[in-house]
Amino acid sequence: MENWVQTAIFKKGNKCDPSDYRAISLTSIICKIMESIIRDHITKFFFDNKYLSKNQYGFIKGRSTVLQLLCIMDEWTTILDSGAQVDAIYTDFAKVFDTVPHRRLLCKLKSYNINDKLLAWIQNFLCDRKQSTC
Repeated sequence: MENWVQTAIFKKGNKCDPSDYRAISLTSIICKIMESIIRDHITKFFFDNKYLSKNQYGFIKGRSTVLQLLCIMDEWTTILDSGAQVDAIYTDFAKVFDTVPHRRLLCKLKSYNINDKLLAWIQNFLCDRKQSTC
């Protein structure tokens, strides 16, 4: 497997606080193109098999989190205009995507019947990689 470099990008807050940085992996252009092809293939598979809810926003082309906010604001306005009450709970998922357990991801993809050859490729891509920090 090819080597890749991991570096940190400042997110927000105090630039002297290491927890205010996000780790990113820098890979070759060929690797990025392959990732894009695989992502598009899996996304199409999920849409074709109706695994994604119509309420899924973010990380999906044409369904940004801004669009989600506009849709929910429209829904809440309609509810409030009818005299009903709106209750909301806010959660902070700021660090939820910083790390993804690879084994759990592979098990989840397998449970969705992702092709075995594609699963093997993803496993080889994710596991036992050599890395360095710049």
